[in-house]
Amino acid sequence: MPGVILASRFVFSKDKFSSYINYIDRSEAIRNSAFDSYSAYVDDYMDNPKKQKPQFNSKSERTSALFTETKDRLSPEEKKNLKKQFERAQAADSPMWQNVLSFDNQFLEQHGIYDSKTGMVDEAKMRSITRLAMKEMLKNEGMEASAVWSASIHFNTDNIHVHIAVVEPSPTRKKKDFFVKEEDGTGEIKTQFKGGLKKGTFTKMKSKVVNNIVDRSDQLKEINEIIRKNILSQKKDNLSYEDAQMKGAFLNIYNKLPSDKRMWFYNMNALHDVRPDIDAFTKQYIERYHKEDFEKLKARLKEEQNFLKGVYGAGKTKLYENYTDNKISDLYTRMGNALLTEMRQYDKLIKPDRTKGKHSAQAIQRLKEKKHLYRSRSDSLHELKKALKKNYTSARNQMEFRKLQQAIDQGGQDYEDR
Repeated sequence: MPGVILASRFVFSKDKFSSYINYIDRSEAIRNSAFDSYSAYVDDYMDNPKKQKPQFNSKSERTSALFTETKDRLSPEEKKNLKKQFERAQAADSPMWQNVLSFDNQFLEQHGIYDSKTGMVDEAKMRSITRLAMKEMLKNEGMEASAVWSASIHFNTDNIHVHIAVVEPSPTRKKKDFFVKEEDGTGEIKTQFKGGLKKGTFTKMKSKVVNNIVDRSDQLKEINEIIRKNILSQKKDNLSYEDAQMKGAFLNIYNKLPSDKRMWFYNMNALHDVRPDIDAFTKQYIERYHKEDFEKLKARLKEEQNFLKGVYGAGKTKLYENYTDNKISDLYTRMGNALLTEMRQYDKLIKPDRTKGKHSAQAIQRLKEKKHLYRSRSDSLHELKKALKKNYTSARNQMEFRKLQQAIDQGGQDYEDR
């Protein structure tokens, strides 16, 4: 079972809506026993083997107190106010979204949120995770100022999960015509507020949850250092046209480039035919100078890929399988652009001096001296740059981790939309 599953449905059903409203101000025990009456996931989802998530047990052993965006536990008066807002939403024909955040208990235990021996759960952490996910949902759907939600944690030995109900007391969603099917198979066209959420919303919600549980910044920092510091940085400092082993391949590519240097970027369509030669150059360079670094990089990428698979599951299209290939492709792109930058510098060196209309040895020497001076200055500023970039690098690693997680999620969302 994946470490985290996110599912979401919406209902207009008067029975489900009214039942949830009726049980808002009841005790935890009563709400737990009456769960079937108001959940959109029972009968047609949780108890349907074809639609059920692997190892998902909808029967909770106990249920926590209701909590909201700002309250860990509601007073009787606060429950009454919440109930009124849900009643307003129902009267205004708002959809009621029912989200479920489900966790593999072993995953929670691995990260210190659950103790299988005592049965204890860090409820404060679970509430924090839920609030972050809901903040992301409402932000992405443009409902930050209009939506109201309440949630409760459901405990069982298979998978601890959080049920969340969301409504808009004054709906802001666009209306759309839907064919509403009745139980007897008949139906009619009705105009209702749009209930479907964007796929990107699920990606961002799930990423928020995972990032709040797991910190992978150290692992990503190591991957980035292998790519940028060990391989890319050294390539930029080595002149291929002065390397006896690489000069032939370098000149072969240079002579195939279009005359317009504005096209000298790896992903430009104008370089379609020469791109395989650039990739071959990169492969040859890595095998000659960075074979050990590259093997280490592949091992770390494989570890990260396995982590993503464990957290998110295989998904419908198993995009996690492309994670390593995508990162290596990105490395080849960066190496290609570094090579093309060097070719632009080389082009300036060998072109005739504009004032004399011929090759100028003095011009070539001046450019080489400038390059040498630049390297000296780079060395002297190295320690300063490290200090300035420390915080930025940490933030960048976190941001890159979220991007990578989104790439995995977009292959197959765990959501229901009807």
